[in-house]
Amino acid sequence: RRFEPPAVTGGETQDVIETLIKIYHFSGGDQKYLKPIPEALAWLKKSQLPDGQLARYYELKTNRPLYMSRSGKNYSLTYDDSDLPRHYGWKIESKLTQLQREYNLSKAGKQQSTKISPRELSTQVQTILKNLDSQARWVSTSTGERLAGQPKIPVNSQYIASEVFSENLQKLSAFLELIKAN
Repeated sequence: RRFEPPAVTGGETQDVIETLIKIYHFSGGDQKYLKPIPEALAWLKKSQLPDGQLARYYELKTNRPLYMSRSGKNYSLTYDDSDLPRHYGWKIESKLTQLQREYNLSKAGKQQSTKISPRELSTQVQTILKNLDSQARWVSTSTGERLAGQPKIPVNSQYIASEVFSENLQKLSAFLELIKAN
């Protein structure tokens, strides 16, 4: 896309850290997955904006926040965030505190507890299965919100949301693990 410059990204860096921590736990504790995290956390810390957020993009070599201004269909690279196009997340929430905590727990051989009771998980699984349509899909209905990287979907249009799919599979997998353990 014209408004995505060569850069280091705040959001994707956070996503990669989360993924490395998950892979570390799935691997049975292979330290190689935790090794790059301290440097990435240090970069996130020094890259936070004065308001605590992160810029979507940071200039290579200088680490200055990068933005784009728009005039019609033309985009111009800028360091100024005072007049940003609204169709894109130029600034994002920092998850530095949460990521640091998850890393510290992982490094100590612990995992942040996200467990729910077997009864609650069973109830969620029943709901997940009831929500499948006749073609065994989880179909979402648009409320008019903009989806990341997508054009605005008209209100009441149906679509398959990868986020819903992923969350449902995680819960179903957790349920199967629970059954397997008992």
